[in-house]
Amino acid sequence: MKAPLRVWIDGTLVAADRAVVSVFDRGFRNGEGVFETFRAYGAHVFRLDQHLERALAGARELGFDAGPRERLHEAVASTARANLDALDGQDSALRLTISAGAIDPDAPFPGRATGEPTVVVTSHRLALDPRRTEVGVTAVTVPLARELPHVKAVSYLVAVTARRRAREEGADEALLTTPSGDVLEGAGSNLFAVVDGTLVTPPTDAGLLAGVTRAVVLEAAGRLGIAADTRPLRVDELVRADEAFLTATTREVVPLVGLDGRALGDGRPGPVTARLIAGYRDIVEEERRTAR
Repeated sequence: MKAPLRVWIDGTLVAADRAVVSVFDRGFRNGEGVFETFRAYGAHVFRLDQHLERALAGARELGFDAGPRERLHEAVASTARANLDALDGQDSALRLTISAGAIDPDAPFPGRATGEPTVVVTSHRLALDPRRTEVGVTAVTVPLARELPHVKAVSYLVAVTARRRAREEGADEALLTTPSGDVLEGAGSNLFAVVDGTLVTPPTDAGLLAGVTRAVVLEAAGRLGIAADTRPLRVDELVRADEAFLTATTREVVPLVGLDGRALGDGRPGPVTARLIAGYRDIVEEERRTAR
């Protein structure tokens, strides 16, 4: 019999259907928490330490200590290994959620901590359509920006709202934009464009999350000799770009072929995007070989 899917909660792996968190948890009550999404290639969790560094920094910015890095590393790695059988050994997506812990509901707003942070790791099968890499995806611009953009916080309302608007308009992703017309990031992704032969991505100090996958793509570009520039990117410049793509942990590199109902470039995945898809996967395989 196949093993049941398991969830890590505060040091213990439990069956997914028995995984519970208190209603007095500060993540549930106030949105005081951070999360990270990982992609596991079999049992290997890609760029685990980089994701954990971002989670720890985000927790500090929210004013709580997420606990030892080693504990979080073991939580994610153990959950990936524990669910290999339940997921038939396939690649998976994991989510680490760290909240500020329990709250004293009788204390004045915003409450008072009463214990250690809550640490939860879930794992599930990737639900990806490989054709999206072959034909690309579309996006719409949405004039929204996330609060505390450098923190991957559990309060994800802006991203959820933006993605819902995109789906209502028949698009796959929403690109968050500023009132002045600069593109920041996707609701769940970072953005790259190829402009006059140069790879361009908006800077993190513009108010966006520094994606781990974004950093890997810039690493791949350097290896491949592709010129890259981190600078502001306006919507009207993006629509004239030669090609564009999105990056995200579980989806890796996905061509962006349409924006606001218009084709980007020639409406098909471009050659620079194809090179970076291959370059990204080379880095994944190198890390897996080194980790064995």
